[in-house]
Amino acid sequence: MSYGASYRFGDPIGIKSDNRVKKAVEGQLDLFPLGATQQDRQASEELTAREVEDSTFEQDQQAEKRKKAAASRPRMVLPESLEREELILDPEGDLSGYKVIGQEITEVLVMVPSSFKAVRRAVRRIIRRKWALKDPVKSDSKGILISPIPSRTIKRGLFDESVLAHLLTSKFVDHLPLYRQKQIFERIGTVRRAMKIPPSTLTDNTNAACKALEPIYNALRREALANLYLQVEETRIQVLENDGKKGTTHRGFLWTYHAPVDGLVFFDYQKGRDKTGPEKILKDFQGVVQTDAYAVYQSLLGKNEAIQHYYCMAHIRRKFDEAVNYDQPRAAWAVDTIAQLYKIEKQIRDTEPAMSESQIVEKRMREALPILTQLKEWMQQEYPKVLPGSPIGKAIAYALPLMESMKFYTLHGELQIDRAADRNNLIENAIRPVALGRKNYLFAGTHDTAQNAAMIYSLFATCKKHETARRCGKSPGMAAGCAQKNE
Repeated sequence: MSYGASYRFGDPIGIKSDNRVKKAVEGQLDLFPLGATQQDRQASEELTAREVEDSTFEQDQQAEKRKKAAASRPRMVLPESLEREELILDPEGDLSGYKVIGQEITEVLVMVPSSFKAVRRAVRRIIRRKWALKDPVKSDSKGILISPIPSRTIKRGLFDESVLAHLLTSKFVDHLPLYRQKQIFERIGTVRRAMKIPPSTLTDNTNAACKALEPIYNALRREALANLYLQVEETRIQVLENDGKKGTTHRGFLWTYHAPVDGLVFFDYQKGRDKTGPEKILKDFQGVVQTDAYAVYQSLLGKNEAIQHYYCMAHIRRKFDEAVNYDQPRAAWAVDTIAQLYKIEKQIRDTEPAMSESQIVEKRMREALPILTQLKEWMQQEYPKVLPGSPIGKAIAYALPLMESMKFYTLHGELQIDRAADRNNLIENAIRPVALGRKNYLFAGTHDTAQNAAMIYSLFATCKKHETARRCGKSPGMAAGCAQKNE
Protein backbone atom coordinates (compact mmCIF):
# COMPACT_ATOMS: atom_id res chain seq x y z
CA MET A 1 0.00 0.00 0.00
CA SER A 2 1.45 3.38 -0.96
CA TYR A 3 0.53 6.93 -0.03
CA GLY A 4 2.53 8.82 -2.60
CA ALA A 5 -0.11 11.55 -2.94
CA SER A 6 0.15 12.52 0.72
CA TYR A 7 3.92 12.14 0.96
CA ARG A 8 4.83 15.84 0.80
CA PHE A 9 8.12 16.22 2.60
CA GLY A 10 11.65 16.28 1.24
CA ASP A 11 13.37 13.77 -0.95
CA PRO A 12 12.55 10.06 -0.82
CA ILE A 13 13.76 8.49 2.41
CA GLY A 14 14.96 4.92 2.68
CA ILE A 15 17.12 2.73 4.86
CA LYS A 16 20.41 1.78 3.25
CA SER A 17 21.14 -1.68 4.57
CA ASP A 18 21.30 -5.34 3.63
CA ASN A 19 18.90 -7.21 1.36
CA ARG A 20 16.16 -7.10 4.00
CA VAL A 21 15.79 -3.37 3.34
CA LYS A 22 14.37 -1.78 0.21
CA LYS A 23 14.56 1.94 -0.44
CA ALA A 24 11.20 3.68 -0.49
CA VAL A 25 10.59 5.59 -3.68
CA GLU A 26 7.69 7.43 -2.09
CA GLY A 27 5.15 6.76 0.58
CA GLN A 28 5.54 4.00 3.13
CA LEU A 29 8.59 1.81 3.43
CA ASP A 30 8.34 -1.83 2.46
CA LEU A 31 7.35 -3.64 5.63
CA PHE A 32 10.54 -5.62 6.15
CA PRO A 33 11.31 -6.89 9.69
CA LEU A 34 13.60 -4.67 11.76
CA GLY A 35 14.70 -7.38 14.21
CA ALA A 36 17.70 -9.71 13.97
CA THR A 37 17.34 -12.72 11.68
CA GLN A 38 17.73 -16.34 12.73
CA GLN A 39 20.95 -16.43 10.72
CA ASP A 40 22.29 -13.50 12.78
CA ARG A 41 21.44 -15.29 16.01
CA GLN A 42 23.00 -18.58 14.90
CA ALA A 43 26.24 -16.87 13.91
CA SER A 44 26.32 -15.10 17.28
CA GLU A 45 25.76 -18.38 19.15
CA GLU A 46 28.66 -20.04 17.35
CA LEU A 47 30.96 -17.15 18.19
CA THR A 48 29.76 -17.17 21.80
CA ALA A 49 30.65 -20.87 22.12
CA ARG A 50 34.22 -20.11 21.09
CA GLU A 51 34.39 -17.18 23.51
CA VAL A 52 33.20 -19.44 26.35
CA GLU A 53 36.02 -21.88 25.57
CA ASP A 54 38.55 -19.05 25.73
CA SER A 55 37.01 -17.80 28.97
CA THR A 56 37.20 -21.31 30.49
CA PHE A 57 40.89 -21.54 29.60
CA GLU A 58 41.51 -18.18 31.25
CA GLN A 59 39.60 -19.33 34.35
CA ASP A 60 41.84 -22.41 34.53
CA GLN A 61 44.89 -20.18 34.52
CA GLN A 62 43.43 -18.00 37.25
CA ALA A 63 42.65 -21.11 39.31
CA GLU A 64 46.30 -22.18 39.13
CA LYS A 65 47.34 -18.75 40.37
CA ARG A 66 44.89 -19.02 43.28
CA LYS A 67 46.24 -22.48 44.07
CA LYS A 68 49.79 -21.17 44.30
CA ALA A 69 48.66 -18.17 46.36
CA ALA A 70 46.76 -20.48 48.75
CA ALA A 71 50.01 -22.21 49.63
CA SER A 72 51.27 -19.02 51.27
CA ARG A 73 48.07 -18.08 53.08
CA PRO A 74 45.28 -20.21 54.60
CA ARG A 75 41.89 -20.45 52.93
CA MET A 76 39.13 -18.54 54.72
CA VAL A 77 37.19 -20.74 57.13
CA LEU A 78 33.42 -20.36 57.03
CA PRO A 79 31.62 -20.08 60.41
CA GLU A 80 30.67 -23.37 62.04
CA SER A 81 27.27 -21.88 62.88
CA LEU A 82 26.22 -22.11 59.24
CA GLU A 83 24.26 -25.16 58.19
CA ARG A 84 26.32 -27.73 56.26
CA GLU A 85 25.02 -29.58 53.23
CA GLU A 86 27.18 -32.51 52.20
CA LEU A 87 27.67 -33.54 48.59
CA ILE A 88 29.57 -36.85 48.37
CA LEU A 89 31.15 -37.54 45.00
CA ASP A 90 32.55 -40.90 43.94
CA PRO A 91 34.20 -41.86 40.65
CA GLU A 92 31.97 -43.35 37.98
CA GLY A 93 32.14 -47.04 37.14
CA ASP A 94 32.56 -50.30 39.08
CA LEU A 95 34.24 -49.69 42.45
CA SER A 96 33.88 -53.23 43.80
CA GLY A 97 37.63 -53.76 43.52
CA TYR A 98 38.44 -50.54 45.38
CA LYS A 99 38.38 -49.31 48.95
CA VAL A 100 38.10 -45.78 50.39
CA ILE A 101 41.44 -44.48 51.62
CA GLY A 102 40.61 -40.84 52.24
CA GLN A 103 38.74 -37.81 51.01
CA GLU A 104 39.21 -34.23 49.83
CA ILE A 105 36.81 -31.63 51.21
CA THR A 106 35.99 -28.27 49.65
CA GLU A 107 33.61 -25.85 51.35
CA VAL A 108 31.78 -23.14 49.41
CA LEU A 109 29.25 -20.59 50.60
CA VAL A 110 25.76 -21.06 49.17
CA MET A 111 22.79 -18.68 49.22
CA VAL A 112 19.29 -20.04 48.55
CA PRO A 113 16.58 -17.38 48.08
CA SER A 114 12.97 -18.38 48.72
CA SER A 115 9.82 -16.36 48.19
CA PHE A 116 8.39 -14.83 51.41
CA LYS A 117 10.96 -16.70 53.50
CA ALA A 118 14.25 -15.67 54.98
CA VAL A 119 17.17 -16.15 52.65
CA ARG A 120 18.95 -19.29 53.82
CA ARG A 121 22.72 -19.26 53.81
CA ALA A 122 24.56 -22.52 54.04
CA VAL A 123 27.88 -24.16 53.34
CA ARG A 124 28.11 -26.88 50.74
CA ARG A 125 30.73 -29.47 51.71
CA ILE A 126 31.93 -31.17 48.54
CA ILE A 127 33.43 -34.48 49.68
CA ARG A 128 35.39 -36.33 47.04
CA ARG A 129 36.32 -39.75 48.33
CA LYS A 130 39.59 -41.33 47.25
CA TRP A 131 39.47 -44.97 46.23
CA ALA A 132 42.43 -47.34 45.97
CA LEU A 133 42.65 -50.86 44.57
CA LYS A 134 42.25 -53.53 47.21
CA ASP A 135 44.83 -55.72 45.47
CA PRO A 136 46.92 -53.61 43.07
CA VAL A 137 49.26 -56.50 42.27
CA LYS A 138 46.50 -58.52 40.60
CA SER A 139 44.92 -55.66 38.64
CA ASP A 140 45.86 -53.51 35.67
CA SER A 141 43.33 -50.83 36.63
CA LYS A 142 44.30 -47.37 37.79
CA GLY A 143 45.53 -47.52 41.38
CA ILE A 144 43.89 -44.36 42.80
CA LEU A 145 40.53 -42.92 41.73
CA ILE A 146 38.89 -39.64 42.72
CA SER A 147 35.95 -37.80 41.18
CA PRO A 148 36.76 -34.48 39.45
CA ILE A 149 35.53 -31.41 41.25
CA PRO A 150 32.28 -30.03 39.79
CA SER A 151 32.63 -27.25 37.24
CA ARG A 152 32.33 -23.82 38.82
CA THR A 153 32.36 -20.24 37.60
CA ILE A 154 35.36 -19.35 39.78
CA LYS A 155 37.49 -22.42 40.21
CA ARG A 156 38.93 -22.83 43.70
CA GLY A 157 36.78 -19.88 44.76
CA LEU A 158 35.01 -19.52 48.09
CA PHE A 159 31.61 -18.60 46.68
CA ASP A 160 29.00 -20.72 44.94
CA GLU A 161 27.31 -19.24 41.84
CA SER A 162 24.30 -18.33 43.99
CA VAL A 163 26.48 -16.00 46.09
CA LEU A 164 28.04 -14.48 42.98
CA ALA A 165 24.55 -13.81 41.67
CA HIS A 166 23.61 -12.29 45.01
CA LEU A 167 26.62 -9.95 44.90
CA LEU A 168 25.75 -8.73 41.41
CA THR A 169 22.02 -8.41 42.10
CA SER A 170 22.59 -6.56 45.38
CA LYS A 171 25.02 -4.12 43.76
CA PHE A 172 23.40 -3.45 40.40
CA VAL A 173 19.68 -4.05 41.12
CA ASP A 174 19.36 -3.22 44.83
CA HIS A 175 22.16 -0.60 44.62
CA LEU A 176 24.09 -1.89 47.63
CA PRO A 177 27.81 -1.03 47.49
CA LEU A 178 30.16 -3.89 48.34
CA TYR A 179 31.11 -2.33 51.68
CA ARG A 180 27.45 -2.52 52.77
CA GLN A 181 27.25 -6.10 51.57
CA LYS A 182 30.34 -6.82 53.68
CA GLN A 183 28.50 -5.49 56.72
CA ILE A 184 25.52 -7.70 55.92
CA PHE A 185 27.72 -10.78 55.65
CA GLU A 186 29.28 -9.94 59.02
CA ARG A 187 25.86 -10.28 60.65
CA ILE A 188 25.73 -13.89 59.46
CA GLY A 189 26.90 -16.39 62.03
CA THR A 190 27.01 -15.95 65.79
CA VAL A 191 28.31 -13.51 68.33
CA ARG A 192 31.27 -15.82 68.87
CA ARG A 193 32.22 -15.84 65.20
CA ALA A 194 30.94 -13.38 62.64
CA MET A 195 31.61 -14.07 58.97
CA LYS A 196 34.16 -11.42 58.12
CA ILE A 197 34.88 -11.51 54.42
CA PRO A 198 37.77 -9.28 53.32
CA PRO A 199 36.73 -6.44 50.99
CA SER A 200 39.28 -7.66 48.45
CA THR A 201 37.52 -11.06 48.33
CA LEU A 202 34.19 -9.44 47.51
CA THR A 203 35.79 -7.21 44.88
CA ASP A 204 37.76 -10.04 43.28
CA ASN A 205 34.72 -12.33 43.13
CA THR A 206 32.52 -9.59 41.67
CA ASN A 207 35.10 -8.86 38.96
CA ALA A 208 35.55 -12.58 38.23
CA ALA A 209 31.79 -13.06 37.90
CA CYS A 210 31.66 -10.16 35.45
CA LYS A 211 34.48 -11.72 33.47
CA ALA A 212 32.60 -15.01 33.28
CA LEU A 213 29.51 -13.24 31.91
CA GLU A 214 31.45 -11.41 29.20
CA PRO A 215 30.63 -13.93 26.42
CA ILE A 216 26.90 -13.47 27.12
CA TYR A 217 27.33 -9.70 27.06
CA ASN A 218 29.17 -9.91 23.74
CA ALA A 219 26.37 -12.06 22.32
CA LEU A 220 23.81 -9.52 23.52
CA ARG A 221 25.72 -6.74 21.76
CA ARG A 222 25.95 -8.69 18.52
CA GLU A 223 22.25 -9.55 18.45
CA ALA A 224 21.22 -5.99 19.30
CA LEU A 225 23.44 -4.60 16.53
CA ALA A 226 22.00 -7.16 14.10
CA ASN A 227 18.69 -5.31 14.40
CA LEU A 228 17.90 -2.61 11.84
CA TYR A 229 16.51 -0.13 14.36
CA LEU A 230 18.39 1.22 17.39
CA GLN A 231 17.69 3.92 19.95
CA VAL A 232 20.80 5.50 21.48
CA GLU A 233 21.25 7.56 24.62
CA GLU A 234 24.01 8.31 27.11
CA THR A 235 24.20 8.90 30.86
CA ARG A 236 27.07 9.83 33.13
CA ILE A 237 28.94 7.72 35.68
CA GLN A 238 31.68 8.96 38.01
CA VAL A 239 34.95 6.99 38.12
CA LEU A 240 37.42 7.26 41.00
CA GLU A 241 40.41 6.58 38.75
CA ASN A 242 41.31 10.01 37.39
CA ASP A 243 44.85 9.98 35.98
CA GLY A 244 46.42 10.44 39.40
CA LYS A 245 44.49 13.60 40.30
CA LYS A 246 43.83 13.28 44.03
CA GLY A 247 40.49 14.33 45.46
CA THR A 248 38.69 14.28 42.12
CA THR A 249 36.74 11.78 40.04
CA HIS A 250 36.50 11.31 36.31
CA ARG A 251 33.15 11.82 34.58
CA GLY A 252 32.65 8.88 32.25
CA PHE A 253 29.57 7.92 30.24
CA LEU A 254 27.49 4.82 29.77
CA TRP A 255 26.18 4.80 26.20
CA THR A 256 22.89 2.92 25.88
CA TYR A 257 21.92 1.03 22.72
CA HIS A 258 18.34 -0.24 22.65
CA ALA A 259 16.88 -2.52 19.98
CA PRO A 260 13.12 -2.11 20.65
CA VAL A 261 11.95 -4.72 18.15
CA ASP A 262 13.82 -7.60 19.82
CA GLY A 263 13.71 -6.01 23.29
CA LEU A 264 17.49 -5.96 23.76
CA VAL A 265 19.59 -3.29 25.43
CA PHE A 266 23.28 -2.97 26.16
CA PHE A 267 25.54 -0.35 27.73
CA ASP A 268 29.03 0.56 26.62
CA TYR A 269 31.33 2.55 28.91
CA GLN A 270 33.45 5.33 27.46
CA LYS A 271 35.70 7.82 29.19
CA GLY A 272 34.15 10.74 27.31
CA ARG A 273 31.00 11.99 25.61
CA ASP A 274 32.61 12.50 22.21
CA LYS A 275 31.94 10.37 19.15
CA THR A 276 34.67 7.79 19.91
CA GLY A 277 32.31 5.31 21.56
CA PRO A 278 29.31 5.36 19.22
CA GLU A 279 31.57 5.60 16.18
CA LYS A 280 33.23 2.32 17.19
CA ILE A 281 29.97 0.57 18.08
CA LEU A 282 28.08 1.69 14.98
CA LYS A 283 30.90 1.41 12.43
CA ASP A 284 29.29 -1.62 10.73
CA PHE A 285 25.66 -0.88 11.61
CA GLN A 286 23.15 -0.40 8.81
CA GLY A 287 19.59 0.71 9.46
CA VAL A 288 17.72 3.31 11.52
CA VAL A 289 19.12 5.13 14.58
CA GLN A 290 16.97 7.32 16.82
CA THR A 291 18.61 9.82 19.19
CA ASP A 292 18.16 13.27 20.67
CA ALA A 293 19.71 16.28 18.94
CA TYR A 294 23.09 16.09 20.71
CA ALA A 295 25.66 17.44 18.24
CA VAL A 296 27.81 14.27 18.37
CA TYR A 297 24.95 12.20 16.96
CA GLN A 298 24.33 14.70 14.18
CA SER A 299 27.99 14.89 13.13
CA LEU A 300 28.46 11.12 13.35
CA LEU A 301 25.25 9.96 11.70
CA GLY A 302 24.22 12.87 9.51
CA LYS A 303 26.54 11.95 6.62
CA ASN A 304 26.47 8.18 7.07
CA GLU A 305 24.72 6.76 4.02
CA ALA A 306 24.23 3.39 5.73
CA ILE A 307 22.17 4.92 8.54
CA GLN A 308 18.83 6.73 8.51
CA HIS A 309 18.93 9.11 11.49
CA TYR A 310 15.88 10.63 13.11
CA TYR A 311 15.09 12.18 16.45
CA CYS A 312 13.00 11.96 19.61
CA MET A 313 9.69 13.83 19.87
CA ALA A 314 9.85 13.76 23.68
CA HIS A 315 12.84 16.13 23.63
CA ILE A 316 11.05 18.47 21.23
CA ARG A 317 7.96 18.51 23.44
CA ARG A 318 10.09 19.18 26.55
CA LYS A 319 11.53 22.35 24.99
CA PHE A 320 8.04 23.75 24.45
CA ASP A 321 6.96 22.68 27.95
CA GLU A 322 9.82 24.78 29.33
CA ALA A 323 8.66 27.77 27.26
CA VAL A 324 5.02 27.78 28.45
CA ASN A 325 5.61 30.37 31.19
CA TYR A 326 7.32 32.73 28.73
CA ASP A 327 4.99 32.53 25.72
CA GLN A 328 1.89 30.62 26.74
CA PRO A 329 -0.10 30.88 23.48
CA ARG A 330 2.64 29.64 21.18
CA ALA A 331 4.15 27.04 23.53
CA ALA A 332 0.75 25.67 24.55
CA TRP A 333 -0.31 25.36 20.90
CA ALA A 334 2.86 23.37 20.11
CA VAL A 335 2.42 21.13 23.16
CA ASP A 336 -1.24 20.47 22.34
CA THR A 337 -0.41 19.71 18.71
CA ILE A 338 2.32 17.27 19.72
CA ALA A 339 -0.15 15.69 22.15
CA GLN A 340 -2.33 14.79 19.16
CA LEU A 341 0.55 12.71 17.79
CA TYR A 342 0.86 10.85 21.09
CA LYS A 343 -2.90 10.30 21.15
CA ILE A 344 -2.58 8.52 17.79
CA GLU A 345 0.24 6.34 19.16
CA LYS A 346 -1.86 5.45 22.22
CA GLN A 347 -4.73 4.43 19.98
CA ILE A 348 -2.35 2.18 18.06
CA ARG A 349 -1.04 0.56 21.25
CA ASP A 350 -4.47 0.10 22.80
CA THR A 351 -6.23 -1.38 19.77
CA GLU A 352 -7.35 -4.99 20.25
CA PRO A 353 -6.57 -7.14 18.43
CA ALA A 354 -3.20 -5.57 17.69
CA MET A 355 -2.97 -3.61 14.48
CA SER A 356 -0.90 -5.02 11.63
CA GLU A 357 2.18 -3.19 10.38
CA SER A 358 0.39 -1.96 7.28
CA GLN A 359 -2.57 -0.72 9.37
CA ILE A 360 -0.20 1.23 11.65
CA VAL A 361 1.51 2.85 8.67
CA GLU A 362 -1.84 3.68 7.08
CA LYS A 363 -3.13 5.32 10.26
CA ARG A 364 0.06 7.30 10.85
CA MET A 365 0.25 8.58 7.28
CA ARG A 366 -3.43 9.47 7.24
CA GLU A 367 -3.57 11.12 10.68
CA ALA A 368 -0.06 11.86 12.01
CA LEU A 369 1.66 13.00 8.81
CA PRO A 370 -0.62 16.06 8.27
CA ILE A 371 -0.06 17.08 11.91
CA LEU A 372 3.73 16.84 11.50
CA THR A 373 3.56 18.92 8.33
CA GLN A 374 1.34 21.49 10.03
CA LEU A 375 3.70 21.68 13.01
CA LYS A 376 6.74 22.28 10.81
CA GLU A 377 4.98 24.96 8.76
CA TRP A 378 3.85 26.69 11.97
CA MET A 379 7.46 26.79 13.24
CA GLN A 380 8.64 28.28 9.97
CA GLN A 381 6.00 31.02 10.22
CA GLU A 382 6.49 31.81 13.93
CA TYR A 383 10.26 31.71 14.27
CA PRO A 384 10.85 35.11 12.60
CA LYS A 385 8.33 36.65 15.05
CA VAL A 386 10.08 35.60 18.29
CA LEU A 387 13.35 36.55 19.96
CA PRO A 388 15.98 33.88 19.15
CA GLY A 389 17.32 33.98 22.69
CA SER A 390 13.91 33.57 24.36
CA PRO A 391 12.67 30.17 25.62
CA ILE A 392 10.13 29.90 22.79
CA GLY A 393 12.77 31.01 20.26
CA LYS A 394 15.17 28.34 21.55
CA ALA A 395 12.42 25.72 21.46
CA ILE A 396 11.59 26.44 17.82
CA ALA A 397 15.28 26.68 16.89
CA TYR A 398 15.85 23.26 18.46
CA ALA A 399 12.82 21.59 16.86
CA LEU A 400 12.66 23.06 13.37
CA PRO A 401 15.82 21.37 11.95
CA LEU A 402 14.55 18.03 13.28
CA MET A 403 11.03 18.08 11.90
CA GLU A 404 11.85 16.76 8.44
CA SER A 405 13.43 13.58 9.79
CA MET A 406 10.74 13.17 12.49
CA LYS A 407 8.25 12.28 9.78
CA PHE A 408 10.28 9.16 9.10
CA TYR A 409 8.64 7.19 11.94
CA THR A 410 5.31 7.23 10.05
CA LEU A 411 6.77 5.03 7.31
CA HIS A 412 7.16 1.81 9.32
CA GLY A 413 5.00 0.34 12.05
CA GLU A 414 7.92 -0.72 14.27
CA LEU A 415 9.52 2.72 14.41
CA GLN A 416 8.67 4.82 17.46
CA ILE A 417 7.78 8.48 17.91
CA ASP A 418 10.32 8.74 20.73
CA ARG A 419 12.70 6.56 22.72
CA ALA A 420 10.15 5.99 25.49
CA ALA A 421 7.22 5.03 23.29
CA ASP A 422 7.40 1.24 23.51
CA ARG A 423 5.05 -0.43 25.94
CA ASN A 424 7.70 -1.14 28.56
CA ASN A 425 9.71 2.09 28.21
CA LEU A 426 12.85 -0.04 28.21
CA ILE A 427 15.53 2.53 27.49
CA GLU A 428 14.32 4.76 30.34
CA ASN A 429 13.96 1.77 32.68
CA ALA A 430 17.44 0.60 31.72
CA ILE A 431 19.01 3.96 32.57
CA ARG A 432 17.09 4.47 35.82
CA PRO A 433 19.14 1.88 37.82
CA VAL A 434 22.31 3.72 36.78
CA ALA A 435 20.94 6.93 38.31
CA LEU A 436 19.91 5.10 41.50
CA GLY A 437 23.29 3.42 41.67
CA ARG A 438 25.08 6.78 41.42
CA LYS A 439 23.31 7.91 44.59
CA ASN A 440 24.42 4.81 46.50
CA TYR A 441 27.84 3.63 45.40
CA LEU A 442 28.70 7.15 44.09
CA PHE A 443 31.40 6.04 41.65
CA ALA A 444 33.10 3.12 39.95
CA GLY A 445 36.61 2.43 41.19
CA THR A 446 38.33 2.14 37.81
CA HIS A 447 37.50 2.40 34.14
CA ASP A 448 37.50 -1.41 33.97
CA THR A 449 34.92 -1.71 36.76
CA ALA A 450 32.82 0.95 35.00
CA GLN A 451 32.73 -1.33 31.95
CA ASN A 452 31.81 -4.23 34.27
CA ALA A 453 28.89 -2.12 35.46
CA ALA A 454 27.90 -1.51 31.83
CA MET A 455 27.95 -5.25 31.22
CA ILE A 456 25.80 -6.22 34.21
CA TYR A 457 23.32 -3.38 33.70
CA SER A 458 22.93 -4.67 30.13
CA LEU A 459 22.09 -8.21 31.21
CA PHE A 460 19.74 -7.17 34.00
CA ALA A 461 17.88 -4.71 31.77
CA THR A 462 17.32 -7.37 29.12
CA CYS A 463 16.30 -9.94 31.74
CA LYS A 464 13.79 -7.47 33.12
CA LYS A 465 12.40 -6.78 29.66
CA HIS A 466 11.79 -10.47 29.05
CA GLU A 467 10.80 -11.24 32.67
CA THR A 468 13.50 -13.90 32.70
CA ALA A 469 13.96 -13.82 36.47
CA ARG A 470 10.27 -14.37 37.17
CA ARG A 471 9.90 -17.17 34.64
CA CYS A 472 13.05 -18.94 35.84
CA GLY A 473 12.05 -18.58 39.49
CA LYS A 474 15.44 -17.02 40.22
CA SER A 475 17.00 -13.74 41.18
CA PRO A 476 17.97 -11.51 38.25
CA GLY A 477 21.60 -12.40 38.84
CA MET A 478 20.96 -16.12 38.66
CA ALA A 479 18.85 -15.60 35.55
CA ALA A 480 21.45 -13.50 33.72
CA GLY A 481 22.76 -16.58 31.98
CA CYS A 482 19.53 -16.96 30.08
CA ALA A 483 19.20 -13.30 29.20
CA GLN A 484 19.04 -14.09 25.52
CA LYS A 485 16.10 -16.48 25.78
CA ASN A 486 12.73 -15.09 24.80
CA GLU A 487 9.39 -16.76 25.01
